[in-house]
Amino acid sequence: MKIIYSPEFNSTSYINLQQRQGQLLGLKVCGSTELLSELELRAGIAVQELSEPERLVAHHDAIKESIKKTIFANSFAMDEIGVTRQLLNWRDNLLMAGWNPQEHRFTKKLENLAALEEETTPRSQADRWKKVHEYVKNHRLFSENDKIEVHASSELLPLVIRNTLDDLNNQGFVEYVQPTTTNSAYNLKVYKFKTRTIAYQWYLSQPDAIKDIDVTVSNDNCMLNDMAISFNKPVVNSKSSDSNPQILQLFKLGLSLFARPLNVYNLLSYLQVPGHPAKGVAFQLAKVLADEGGVNEKWDEVIQNHDFTNDKDEDEREECLSFISMVKEEFQSDHIPVEAIKSYANDLAHWCDKQIFSKHVSDERKAQLIVLSSFCRSLVQTLKDKKTVTSEELMVTIDGIYQPQSFTHFKAEKDSPDFISSVTQLADSVDNVCWLGCVGSSLSTYPYDFLNNEEIEKLNEQGVSIPSKTEFYSHYRQLQLNALQNIRQNLILVCWEYDGNELQEEHPLLTEFKSRYTDEQWARIVVQNEKPHLEEKKGEVVKLDILPNYQLDGTQLRALKRETESYSSISTLIQHPFDYTADYLLKLREPSVGQLDDLDTTKGNVAHLFIENLVKEFGTEMPNKYKELTDEEKNSRINIAISQKGAILLLPEYKMEQQQFVDKLKESALILVDIITQLGLQPVECEVKMNVQFEDIGSFEAKPDMVLQETNNPSHYVIFDFKWSESSSFEKKLKEKRAMQLEFYSQAATIHYQKQDKNAKIVGTAYYLFPLCKLFTTVFPESEHVVNVEVDYDAENRKLFEEIKNSYIYRRNELNNGKVEDSELCAIAELPYNKGTKGKLPLYPLEGQYKRENDKKCPYVKTDKPAFAKKVPNWGDSKADDREIKTTHSILKGRLL
Repeated sequence: MKIIYSPEFNSTSYINLQQRQGQLLGLKVCGSTELLSELELRAGIAVQELSEPERLVAHHDAIKESIKKTIFANSFAMDEIGVTRQLLNWRDNLLMAGWNPQEHRFTKKLENLAALEEETTPRSQADRWKKVHEYVKNHRLFSENDKIEVHASSELLPLVIRNTLDDLNNQGFVEYVQPTTTNSAYNLKVYKFKTRTIAYQWYLSQPDAIKDIDVTVSNDNCMLNDMAISFNKPVVNSKSSDSNPQILQLFKLGLSLFARPLNVYNLLSYLQVPGHPAKGVAFQLAKVLADEGGVNEKWDEVIQNHDFTNDKDEDEREECLSFISMVKEEFQSDHIPVEAIKSYANDLAHWCDKQIFSKHVSDERKAQLIVLSSFCRSLVQTLKDKKTVTSEELMVTIDGIYQPQSFTHFKAEKDSPDFISSVTQLADSVDNVCWLGCVGSSLSTYPYDFLNNEEIEKLNEQGVSIPSKTEFYSHYRQLQLNALQNIRQNLILVCWEYDGNELQEEHPLLTEFKSRYTDEQWARIVVQNEKPHLEEKKGEVVKLDILPNYQLDGTQLRALKRETESYSSISTLIQHPFDYTADYLLKLREPSVGQLDDLDTTKGNVAHLFIENLVKEFGTEMPNKYKELTDEEKNSRINIAISQKGAILLLPEYKMEQQQFVDKLKESALILVDIITQLGLQPVECEVKMNVQFEDIGSFEAKPDMVLQETNNPSHYVIFDFKWSESSSFEKKLKEKRAMQLEFYSQAATIHYQKQDKNAKIVGTAYYLFPLCKLFTTVFPESEHVVNVEVDYDAENRKLFEEIKNSYIYRRNELNNGKVEDSELCAIAELPYNKGTKGKLPLYPLEGQYKRENDKKCPYVKTDKPAFAKKVPNWGDSKADDREIKTTHSILKGRLL
């Protein structure tokens, strides 16, 4: 048997079978780990492999007492797992270099490391190499026909490996192979591109320059494979390096939910992890969280009503709920019970084990589940001696155990080219090589940065083999140069200036190559921005224009009339019939759960719930009772509302924002109750559900924010609509008599309350803007906090509800005939809705675009207002082409975004 070894080799290294006469049997390519396993197998040395997290925790347990007497004690107290990881790396690197803890301890640092070593169980690769070395001294592991072919100079190898190979060499089983060609043996060509994407397109288009390529060097093939699929080319082996697959996030996100205050963003992300162990209920809870902004009674309703029965008619309620039960636990930030954390980790590890043995789970996912399981068991082992932890301690421990991993992305398909991840993996000579991605620095991190020059020098004097930083990088450079000497004919280097938006550094070897040539010679070697050899097809370009109307099948639309309308649906029908058709009739809404609301919406939801809860608690006496509450009692009630509707405000990064909001809400609520008292009103109910029948519209549902009645005349009702806004638009609607929402509430409340009292009537409506602490109305007299809005003379005689009904009938008739108006940013005066009805029944007016009042408004696109943005960026004026303005259902409307 022949073993081909280099510290840079792995199972995908390049072997020239033609050069080796096609002899693959009896041939094994090894890196240091694979060679160690082969020697242990031959020596009959049994090894219990530990995963990296398990070994980390074992080392932590071994040193946690003795480290208290060392210089590392304070650091360890701050981050036990992180410091353990660093000390373990130092130990491993020192032992590989031949460090003897009993002899080499001449500084405080080395003395402390040696003291910690006395407590550990030998389980590192260095320990295993030492054991093999001791065995090799007195035993023969190979037969006379066996050989280890070493493709690296002896001085480039770690000392413990070098010593083992030296003994095997003395037995005649090692052969050091040196490159047989010189640096000038191959022709060099450099192709430079602007971006990585263009470079990949060029490569996949198979230009003449690379048609005879024997092997391609590329260390990141994930994007290349994605592009190869679109080119209908076979994919190659690829790995996602240092990646964070979603399944691994169950560890980090799930455990973060034990910390307090609860991070609502982490909770939403956790519930949306694909293949969640809580199964279908996780997605439903994510939707509730996004809609509600917190955990409230609707969360409990989903859990109560969900069917937890699996395909085998087994009830999995208890198992599924074990992965979400921590959300509603009232943990203290400085006193989180470890048993609850360990229970979750054990349940998650058990779930991973079941998935691993399932035939329905892919091999790629199983690899991730194995890592996830090891994370969980490591956490349990780390916390085994603790009763409670603080939120900070928990998060530090999680971050210490969790590490990004490398996983298989694709496996090579038939007819795919030979690929290796590094040029140092050329185990044999080869004619033509393409280095796809010769950019940036591929240098490893210097492993002995924790030692100063004096320590390194003294260790080397005592027989330890530690290279200086210069020697370390020179050794690595030499490995690359030695590998390049295996190339016999052509070396093609493919570089790019940008990867995405990130400017790439020039590779050190490219810099070295450039120094070997004159400027004139180098200019002949470099090819700039060669175009991909793509197949060209000519044809007429179809220009997409905005259509004012769409013609559909009226028969089908006629049958899709909603059972119950609402203010929002009718407003959408009148202003944006296309969105009404897509959202309310065809149900073509976005399928994703979505995101949490922005800051103003969140504050509004909390304020609504806070007032609603006060009315539920105190009823008609709410104004007086609220004034009697202490500041602490008010804060307690606001915090309950925040946890149910605005959990994002509990995050530490929004502490100041939360405090300002709480202060403003308490102030505004106090002014609100003063206004109620001043106007001689008393609260009746909040969020009153009213189901009524409107002539020409049909069934209608309204939920006014607050219904009040006159203290001296209970048949007279008043409606308040709450807003968390400083916008002047609400005052403008009242001024122009266009407050559709208040009109609907007034009409619906009249019908609703007359069922109980035939004398009931609505005597007033108003908007209350919490941030301004002002009530805007056309009915009540002016005062310090009440703004009496004077209706424009031209609008005084408008019959608003008649206009709304006329518009509803008009739009429904359009839909019944298959006509769906779009007309966004078209002139309102030219639209049939406005132009063809002059002198006929009055219609509710269409709204104009911001700063373009004469053009029809585009629907609001929520994604344009990021979370916590107080102002909406005005993108409308900055676009030269109307088709580029963002809108809803952009693909269906033919918009170009």
